[in-house]
Amino acid sequence: MSVITVKNLNFKYPQNDKAALFDVSFGIEKGSYLAIVGYNGCGKSTLARLLCGLEQPDSGSIEIKENNRIGIIFQSPKDQLVSGLVSRDTAFGPQNLGLPASEVELRVIESLNIVDMLDRADSSTSALSLGQTQKIALSGVIALRPEILILDEAVSMLDPLSRSEILDFIRYWHKCGNTIIQITHDLETLEYADTVLGMEDGRVFFYGTQRAFLADKENINRICGENLPKNKRTPAAEKKVSLSLKNIAYKHDESHGIFDINLDFYKGSLTALTGASGAGKSTLMELCAGLLIPQSGKVYSADESRPVLAQQNAQAALFEAFAADDVAFGARNHGLTGSALVETVKRCMNEAAIPFEEFGERRTFELSGGEQRRLAIAGILALNPEIVMFDEPTAGLDSRSRMEIMGLLRRLAEQGKTVIFSTHKRDEADFADREIVIKDGRVVADSLPAVSLSTEDCICETGELEPVTSAALIAGLKKLSLGLSRSMHKKKSLVEKLSPALRISLFTLLFVFALAARPLWLCTSALLTGILYCIFCGFSLRRLFLASLKLLPFLLFFSIFQMIFHPALADEMRFTSWKWFMVTPSKLLFCLAAIIRTDVALACISGFFVSTPEYDLMDGLNILLTPLRLCRLPVRYFILIIEIIFRFIPLLVDEAVSILKTQSIRGGMVNVKGKLARIRAVLPLVVPLIIQSIKRSEALADAITMRCFK
Repeated sequence: MSVITVKNLNFKYPQNDKAALFDVSFGIEKGSYLAIVGYNGCGKSTLARLLCGLEQPDSGSIEIKENNRIGIIFQSPKDQLVSGLVSRDTAFGPQNLGLPASEVELRVIESLNIVDMLDRADSSTSALSLGQTQKIALSGVIALRPEILILDEAVSMLDPLSRSEILDFIRYWHKCGNTIIQITHDLETLEYADTVLGMEDGRVFFYGTQRAFLADKENINRICGENLPKNKRTPAAEKKVSLSLKNIAYKHDESHGIFDINLDFYKGSLTALTGASGAGKSTLMELCAGLLIPQSGKVYSADESRPVLAQQNAQAALFEAFAADDVAFGARNHGLTGSALVETVKRCMNEAAIPFEEFGERRTFELSGGEQRRLAIAGILALNPEIVMFDEPTAGLDSRSRMEIMGLLRRLAEQGKTVIFSTHKRDEADFADREIVIKDGRVVADSLPAVSLSTEDCICETGELEPVTSAALIAGLKKLSLGLSRSMHKKKSLVEKLSPALRISLFTLLFVFALAARPLWLCTSALLTGILYCIFCGFSLRRLFLASLKLLPFLLFFSIFQMIFHPALADEMRFTSWKWFMVTPSKLLFCLAAIIRTDVALACISGFFVSTPEYDLMDGLNILLTPLRLCRLPVRYFILIIEIIFRFIPLLVDEAVSILKTQSIRGGMVNVKGKLARIRAVLPLVVPLIIQSIKRSEALADAITMRCFK
């Protein structure tokens, strides 16, 4: 019996002239496992969105029998989480179904146990690895008990262990009698399907059994491609060091980072960095590119040539409206103009498998994920770097694009460039001249035999590289991002032991008291109370003092206006007087009281936010706003908006960091002189951040919709 029937489906996005889907028809049997395969941009994700109701077809029909609930897992797991706490995120869907609290709790426990994340129920969602985040996204969907589960490239960005765990769950969910629809390029995932739907240019070119699909080798090569040839790795007699890391260390926190790395990279070689997600591969490359400031150690480069990094987040790398303009962005910043710039853009786009003739005038944010990744690589090639690094360059790409990118990396090495890339794919690591395995921030294996180098082949210390000019700003934003992700295992302060509702009430009382205090003695009493509140909340008095000092110049500036506009008392002493400007004892006391009140308010806010994470704030508001709920006011919408804001802020900070890194790599933050130049330099940061905010908002709205929020 068909659980889904699709007939003559047609769909075109409003901004595109070309149809995304054309006359698509097929049926899906109940309890089956369907794999949807095809190249990037062929319409697979569009079809998934239509099946789960996030888009409406232009014509044709989609019939879903028996009101089966559909759940969908997208490629980017961070965009699917609603809450800052693991258990609350999993509970979000069941709560929207109106289930009793006991049933919600049972579903949370069962769902987290199924994905082996029950031990992280009280963890912050921002503190999870990519694989763990995808598991929590899964638990949030399966808590709804969907009969049909759609996975849109849900394992393409994961390391082998996380990938294997997710695939094991999918097989388990299928054995429970549920229908699976998986979008994939991978032969490993394809082998577990019983039915295959092959797509090309928005049309169906194959629909049949998995056995029939795999029996045709042309189909396998067409979708999954062939493995890359294995490199014999016979080291050359002479090697010239182009990049050297000496005792490099960088800590994100006590357990994550890079620890005492010593490595040499060689000119004309292709090096693969492997290891699990979070092992330190990206951190290592960002240190080489000068985007992070090492806490110890030095980076040296031949001829002081700075390495250039193509980041994994392709969307953050795109600054211009049109594809060709975006590729030209970095090259133009490096002084290339005229016909030389045009020829460079054409060559680099063609080399990155995103042909200039086809994509040059396409809008960057209308491209598929794979097309955006190839465009970002073209923008890096346009810089013509001697040392070039790629962070997961083939993640999410189809077989054809993957082979083209890996071939490009090989050609760059043959041209004499130093090429370094990270990967989770075994055949890509074997294809490289050298494999360096990183685990827990340390090098645990290196396939290259020790090489004896002559003195002239070594890099002398005059080739030391300094971090980029924006590295300090990047570090500050990363610190802010980490600060927004609370540690769930730190010792609770006295205030944190109070109930959430009592904490909110206490903060409100102290804050109102701080604003209402007027006599100086009362302001002083409020300040002492605020300091005690900070101590009991566990907030550092040193941080409070430094924050107060930063505010003091602004407060003193506004005090000048009080000397003009605040009325003086009759017959009181005047220390100085000039036209409307007058300094008297009452005015000084008024300004002093205003400064103290501001410091008290700062103390209250600082103590409250360090002692009350967003999930406690939501619980407290739920209790305190109960009278309004009884009056049938839409309290849950207000609380959800606050929760989303708290969830969204760390994501936007991370997005700003990615954009700033790519802007720095492509020369947008150097040689900035004059106000107009500063404004022009900031615009490429602001515009992508606004666009990414909109995109993340849309993705979050989709996630909330699919989790039954109405």
